[in-house]
Amino acid sequence: MSESPFDIELDEVTLARARRGNLAACEVIYRKYQQPAFSVAFRICQCREMAQETAQEAFITAFRKLRQFRGDAPFWGWLRRVVVNHTISAIRRDTRADTVSFEDYHAHVDDEQPQTGLAMDLEAALGALSKSDRAVVWLHDVEGYNHKEIAGLFGKSESFSKTRLSRARARLRELLAGDRDAFTAMR
Repeated sequence: MSESPFDIELDEVTLARARRGNLAACEVIYRKYQQPAFSVAFRICQCREMAQETAQEAFITAFRKLRQFRGDAPFWGWLRRVVVNHTISAIRRDTRADTVSFEDYHAHVDDEQPQTGLAMDLEAALGALSKSDRAVVWLHDVEGYNHKEIAGLFGKSESFSKTRLSRARARLRELLAGDRDAFTAMR
């Protein structure tokens, strides 16, 4: 798994003070981790408002349950899981229909920008997936969750996770292949 933006050093004194309910220590933790928490939530749900809301809820939960953090793994890993759980729960609660607006982002065809164009194409293609498919792809392929963990987050079976991932990857290939054709035509 790649290095996480959550991988921020947190000293034991601040953590101990926060566990005792010290608001200043909680604020230090919040300020250190608020951007990575929002980033992970946004990558999963692709909705700025939902990401802000779920990140805030995750911090509230984390501070309430801070005494449950055993310290046998890095704090950032525990907090990231709280953020992911809240984001998945928000997606599950969201009753609005998934609306898909696929915008075509392409870098100019020159040597400096092809990687940027590919990243933007992938970002747009991920945005075209349903919230739950995008979450499964992100959790599995980027965050490194296994199918059992993803299934547990959604309250479904492992086959749900496997099927959603397979279908989402096929849809991404379709979307990106279409983009490649358009990209090649621009040359």
